[in-house]
Amino acid sequence: MANPTRYTVIFFGLVVAIVAGEMIVHAIRTDPRDSRAIVERELTLNTLQPGERVVRELPVFQRPALDYFRATRGLLVLTNKRLLYLGVEPRDLLAAADVPPTFVERDFPIDTMVHVSGGHTFLWITRAVRIRTPNETLKLGVPSSASSTADVLLASMETRHKTAVVESATARKLQEQTIAARKAAEESWRKPKYYTVQRGDALGSIATQWNTTTDRLRALNKLPDNKIRVGQLILVRPAT
Repeated sequence: MANPTRYTVIFFGLVVAIVAGEMIVHAIRTDPRDSRAIVERELTLNTLQPGERVVRELPVFQRPALDYFRATRGLLVLTNKRLLYLGVEPRDLLAAADVPPTFVERDFPIDTMVHVSGGHTFLWITRAVRIRTPNETLKLGVPSSASSTADVLLASMETRHKTAVVESATARKLQEQTIAARKAAEESWRKPKYYTVQRGDALGSIATQWNTTTDRLRALNKLPDNKIRVGQLILVRPAT
């Protein structure tokens, strides 16, 4: 009984080796070896907006759980306007060699709602960068050769996140002050307005100053005529 068992183990071992070999060959044939150059060309020609410049860039990759050996490789780019992920998908094994590459593009604003941190990929095998938003989390693997570059980019993003928090708090404070000032102005407008008669004033000149008429001022103040005296309080606008 020992021989059949041994042969069974050998058979399954060969099957596993063949499948693994096929997966490796498949990965090599479909993974564009010049993906970095392809992505950088797409970034420069079609992705960056007018006036946008690259501050930091980090080579990254993304491996789907169902096709682990076919990674989407690309760049995580920090610009002066946003955080951008641009990746080139593996070639289809059955597609023609001259088929143009397919890109994956995601961009994130640099604000308090986006947080970037370090982490690890599936099974903690490789270092990763995690981008969290209120709606999703994007995890991108980092090659070991780019670990120091990842540290620099994470530090830059942390600095920008703190700046965004401060700017958001400042903007919120200014908005609150504006609202308070508007409410105070509205409250002041609703209150009655009085004018103290100065030397040389006449009821007509006061009416002109407050954009009203002498008849209106006489009615508001129950004056029998246009005579007024220095120091007299004149109601020029009633409460609203």
